[in-house]
Amino acid sequence: MKTMRQKTPIKVHQRPTPLSSAVQSRGNSGSNLPSDPVHVYCRVRPLPCESDLSCLRVAAQNTVVLTPPEIAINYKISNLKETQYIFKRVFESGSSQHEVYSTVAQPLVEALVRGKNGLLFTYGVTGSGKTYTMTGDLQHRGVMPRCLDALFRTIADYQARKFIFKPDRLNGFDILSEADAMLERQQELHSKLNRIKRKEPLDPEVASKASVEPSELSGVEEDNIYSVFITYVEVYNNCVYDLLEETTIQKTMQSKMIREDASHNMFVHGVTEIEVKTMEEALEVFQIGQKRKRVGHTILNAESSRSHSVFTVRLVQAPVDQKGEHVVQDRNAITVSQLSLVDLAGSERTNRTGNTGQRLREAGNINNSLMTLRTCMEILRENQMTGSTKKVPYRESKITHLFKNYFDGEGQVRMIVCVNPRAEDYDETAQVMKFAEMTQDVQIARPTPVKIDVGLTPGRRKANQLFKMAVNDIEKRHQGTANKLEIDLGLVYSLGPSFPDMKMYSPESQLLLQELIKVLEMRVSKRKSLCEDFDTRQDRFRMNLLKLEKENISLKSENTSIKGVLGQSRQKIKAMENKIVIYESSIDDLNRRNRILEERVRELQTQLNQKTQQLNQKEIEKERQRKKFTSKIAVESEKMSRELELKLQEQKSKLKEEMRDKEERLRMVSEIISTPVGKVARSNSVDELATPVTSRVTSTNANGVLYTPRTTRGVAVANPRHRRSRSTGERWLEHRAANPVPLGTILQPYYTNRKSVTKLSEARDVTHAKASKYCLISQEADTEGEVETKIFKGDVIPTTGGGAQVIFNDVECLKQYSPTKSPGGRKRCSDYNAPSAPPLAEIPTTSSKCSTAIEGHGGSGGKRSKH
Repeated sequence: MKTMRQKTPIKVHQRPTPLSSAVQSRGNSGSNLPSDPVHVYCRVRPLPCESDLSCLRVAAQNTVVLTPPEIAINYKISNLKETQYIFKRVFESGSSQHEVYSTVAQPLVEALVRGKNGLLFTYGVTGSGKTYTMTGDLQHRGVMPRCLDALFRTIADYQARKFIFKPDRLNGFDILSEADAMLERQQELHSKLNRIKRKEPLDPEVASKASVEPSELSGVEEDNIYSVFITYVEVYNNCVYDLLEETTIQKTMQSKMIREDASHNMFVHGVTEIEVKTMEEALEVFQIGQKRKRVGHTILNAESSRSHSVFTVRLVQAPVDQKGEHVVQDRNAITVSQLSLVDLAGSERTNRTGNTGQRLREAGNINNSLMTLRTCMEILRENQMTGSTKKVPYRESKITHLFKNYFDGEGQVRMIVCVNPRAEDYDETAQVMKFAEMTQDVQIARPTPVKIDVGLTPGRRKANQLFKMAVNDIEKRHQGTANKLEIDLGLVYSLGPSFPDMKMYSPESQLLLQELIKVLEMRVSKRKSLCEDFDTRQDRFRMNLLKLEKENISLKSENTSIKGVLGQSRQKIKAMENKIVIYESSIDDLNRRNRILEERVRELQTQLNQKTQQLNQKEIEKERQRKKFTSKIAVESEKMSRELELKLQEQKSKLKEEMRDKEERLRMVSEIISTPVGKVARSNSVDELATPVTSRVTSTNANGVLYTPRTTRGVAVANPRHRRSRSTGERWLEHRAANPVPLGTILQPYYTNRKSVTKLSEARDVTHAKASKYCLISQEADTEGEVETKIFKGDVIPTTGGGAQVIFNDVECLKQYSPTKSPGGRKRCSDYNAPSAPPLAEIPTTSSKCSTAIEGHGGSGGKRSKH
């Protein structure tokens, strides 16, 4: 985009216009120049489907109300209410394209004809109708073609021949002579014929028919000559590309640079400017650039613009000469104005569009450029309201760098906010509305372009046309006359008729002298009357001038007093604005703290509800467990009472049996004592009587015959080293291997109160107050390849330092042998015991392969010895 005001296109030492100097002096922070706010309009798109929910309604001609739906992101976080936004004008879904154009764009075209610049851009989310509003379609023409139609209708009778104005590639124009312009036209005609041969037909995207609405505007200068130039660029991934640049298949479009001309105006260096004479030519140029514009498919829009497009119409005008036929050959007399129509790419969220790869990068650049635009608007607003001089970051984005001159006061700025009222787009629409509301507070200095006066009589062009028409009419009437018609273009006011032809030496000289005297007297009287009229007019002018001077002096004094009052009012207003800013910041801070506290209260309330639910559930579970255990305890107590009764009965019967056995033995002893029997018989009887019943254990031999082994030992004596395991009654810490070898027998170590671990990773396992016994179980193979299990037992004694030590005081050894081996080759742990060791007992196992012999007693397992 190029921005220009009334200026001269001189390449070096070009003087800046008064507006540029004023813009540089004010530094974006406000000035005494008159200013206008940015006019923001809102256009509501119709709902895509009738079943879609709407979150927006039009309350008045300039007011819309945004209502948050339940699917909004912040709906459950905060108590959102309806938000009202006020714009310059709101166009409902049924508004026509002509209504939008006549309200928004037509004043910009009128200003363009008068030599002023204008900027119009559309802003909104993806799929909100921005491109439709700007360009339209085949049935409904948008803002851009209607602007072109109105412009060409207005300057139709005042257009210059082609190539009279030629761009100098530095944002200026040169004036060519008629001969040079004719050469340029011949070259263009030759190149156009070559292009037509290889040109492919373009599919029209915009309606080119003439509109039925009257679009001719007023304000055209009849003594000027006009030419229209068009540029079309796009900003893609923060790079500027020329869409009208002639490229081939081998050559792609190159990125262009944004530069500043001699008048501090921003322009795209090396951009292609095409001169057009009709609306059809302009639309054809637009369609050529439109084919090269980057669009892509997303979930929200089938043809989403992936770049910001800038279509610029530049109007060059210069005054005609005295005869009203040719342009004045003076570059300082050129006036250049431009209208930039910008279609911004839509802002979008990645989680909704599902973009990846190149589309994700494009969306990121689009959102960054729009965020930079918003930042620039916020800083401009802050500078103007608070009087600060913060630097506006125009250069952070190409699109804002191009718009810099407009926001510094180079022309009118207008924005159309396009809105999709669907409930799904509420969050994006809310952000767009906030940006639009903030943009309306930005003030743009009102441009006052300087009109160059070349010192020629106004209306000369029309007068020349009328004179030519009169001459042609007279020539048609006197076509039969032989003499050539001569017309005197003298002064309008004359002193009388021309002098008669005089010949002093003719016989009629006396009459001629008298006639000459009469003419001179008439001229003298005419001169006298004109002088008197001149003096009268001069006195009247002097009196009016004195009166105006007096009025001027009084107005100056009044103006001085008004300026003083105005200065005081401005100081008061500035102080009040500063206070308002401080109060607003404090209110925002309080609102933010209030929101944080409300959110904290909601979180705590949620946690309290969760804890209450958990407590209720625990109480219900506790009651259920209590009922369950109560019933279970009742059943168990009844069962235990029955078992105790049975055991009591068994013990009573056992005691009775023992009493009978003792009585029988006493009877036998008394009989032996009372009966005289031999010594040998008594000895054998006593030996047989002394043999304990428990030592008569039946077993099977190798042939499967039951027999009762005889022993020569007496009654078994209890040995404290061959006791049963004392593993009951204490808290045992059992330390065993992670994968023990199965013993294949039901006699396993058993502890009623124990804790088994495979690895002592924490010291508290040993130092625990309830652990009083320690048991280490180790398995290894002996010299014969048999599994040997050793159980090391000890007492856990706490130490004064808070730790504990283990004192081993017992070792149990358990071996398991195959019954098929000969017992002679086995070493038994019982061989090393005292002579009073218990007798050998062989018990058959439940294994399906073989019987297992178990020696010893006191532990659980195979063969166990205690050391």
